[in-house]
Amino acid sequence: MGNLGGGEILVILIIGLIVLGPTRLPEASKNIGKALRQIRQTSRNFQAELEAAVEDPLIEEAARQRGREMLAEEKDSKDVTEEEGISQSSTMDSSAQEDESQDS
Repeated sequence: MGNLGGGEILVILIIGLIVLGPTRLPEASKNIGKALRQIRQTSRNFQAELEAAVEDPLIEEAARQRGREMLAEEKDSKDVTEEEGISQSSTMDSSAQEDESQDS
């Protein structure tokens, strides 16, 4: 709404005057103004509630806890993967040694 120039506002007023007539135009303008104020107020309230919810200490702590859990899970899965790699490597080494002893 803030991007309307003077010419655009004039065109809107002329159209409003033609459609509503000179007697109903002031009342319609007043109602539109009230509606716009209500929309702005609702928008500000919603934004304030959203910011308050984001800054809620319980939500922040839950997010931190989940982050720690995810890091721990990642570390555990990395450890398991490394252990499996070591296990497979030692199995392959022992198989290679058995093959060498059978060849001799």
